[in-house]
Order: sequence, then structure tokens, then C-alpha cells
Amino acid sequence: MNIKKGLMFVGFMVSIVLSVLKLYTLFIYSNIIPFHMIIFNYLFLFVYIFLLVCVFINAKSLSSLKLDLEQCKNKNQTLSALNDSVRGFRHDFNNIITTIGGYISTSDIAGLKKYYNQIAVDCMEINNLTMLNTSIINEPAIYNLVVNKYMLACENSITFNIEILLDLKTLNIKIYEFTRILGILLDNAIEASKECTEKAINLSIKKDLTSPRQLLLIENTYNNKDVDIENIFKKGISSKPHNTGIGLWEVRQILNRNDNLNLYTTKDDKFFKQQLEIYL
Repeated sequence: MNIKKGLMFVGFMVSIVLSVLKLYTLFIYSNIIPFHMIIFNYLFLFVYIFLLVCVFINAKSLSSLKLDLEQCKNKNQTLSALNDSVRGFRHDFNNIITTIGGYISTSDIAGLKKYYNQIAVDCMEINNLTMLNTSIINEPAIYNLVVNKYMLACENSITFNIEILLDLKTLNIKIYEFTRILGILLDNAIEASKECTEKAINLSIKKDLTSPRQLLLIENTYNNKDVDIENIFKKGISSKPHNTGIGLWEVRQILNRNDNLNLYTTKDDKFFKQQLEIYL
């Protein structure tokens, strides 16, 4: 999309330059070219430039409209899913209470704990759908990206937990660069976790209360416990077939262009973790 916008802008500027050169040529040879031809050429050029401006403005409006439509589509999907989940939960509420009562009446605490953990999974799903809200994820580009990755995770039976505790309009980073990093990290997280028995991704965007910085944290389950967290950022190094994954190398290039960014990568027995630090 950005390439198309760039080509459109270049084409517009080239047309303007050519039009100016045409006007200059007419001015230089005004003593040779018939007067009515000069007037006709001037009028034609002015109309041409006017139409170019209209096309450029309309193209920008259409691009903005397309983004708005995509956001509305994603919002409708999440609202529909949230509505279905809440309705289902409400429909089963009496059954849930009755079941809990059964565990309590028999003093089956172990069974109650197990049942509670199962209910908590459904509650977490409803909470995640609630977080997919434009008033919470209040930056359209980030909202569309997160919704699309959430849907992709669901298609792969991955539990995707979301926590947004920051006004995204205050991010101290270009939105294009932030969404580029976020998209690459989420793609890698989905790719890794979908191969696991326990498929889980945790996404958190928040302000650090102990220092002047904003944090993006992504952690995911993974199988390859021997992954080299230093090597993965090198170009041509990837766990994908034929070393085709260059996403983290591209992330490193973005980090190198910005003095206020740092990516801290760690791992433990359960989660592979990426923490993007955005200093204010």
C-alpha cells in the first residue's frame, strides 16, 4: 500500500513538473505560436492540473475510507464473537452455578479447582474480545493488525491473551515502524506456538511505572528450547525452511535507525519472550 502511495505521489509530481515546463515553453515561444493556440494550451494545462489534484485527493480519501471499512469489518467480527460468547455464557450460567454447588456439597475441592480453571479459559476469551475495542486499541493501524493476528491465532487453536494499558496515540515511535515490529513478532509467535501442545500467546502494551518508557511484551510457547536468541537476528538465520525468515533482521534494522528503541529477548522453560522498550 505504501509503495502504491509513493508511486502515485511521484507520478503526480512528474505531471506537475511537465506541466510547468510546458507553460515555460509556451511563454518562450509566445511570439511564434498563434495567440489562440497559447490560450487553448494554457486552459488545457490548467484543467489538466486541476484534474490531477482532484485525482490525488480522491485517491487519499479512498485509501482512508478503505482503512475505515477494514476497521469496521474487524470491529463487527469481534462484536459478533463477543455477543455469541456472552450469550452462551449467560445461557449456561444456571448450569455453571449448579455444577459449582455440586462440588461444594461434596467438598470436592480438587474437582472444583479443575472446573474453575476450565471456566477461567472461557472468561479469558471474553476478556480478550472485550479488549479488541477501538476505544482501547485506539490507533486504527494497530487495531486492524491485532484483530487480524488474533483471528489467525484462533484459526490455529492458539490462546491469545491481550492486555492494553496505554493510550496508543502517545507511542513515542512511528506507527509504521511499530506495526512493522509488532506484525513480525506476532507472526513469529504464532508460527512457534502453533507447533506446541500448549498453544499460547500473551500480548501486553503498557507504560513502565518505574522508568520513562513504554513497553511492548510478547511471549509465546515454543518447542525449540535450543534456539539461539543472539543468532536469530542475523540475516539469513531462520528456523523456517531454506532460511526464508528475515523478519527479525528487519526488526534489527528498525532498532538501529532509532536511538530510543531496544529489544530485549529472553526465554524460559515455557515461554519465548520479546520486550520492545520505547524510551520517552
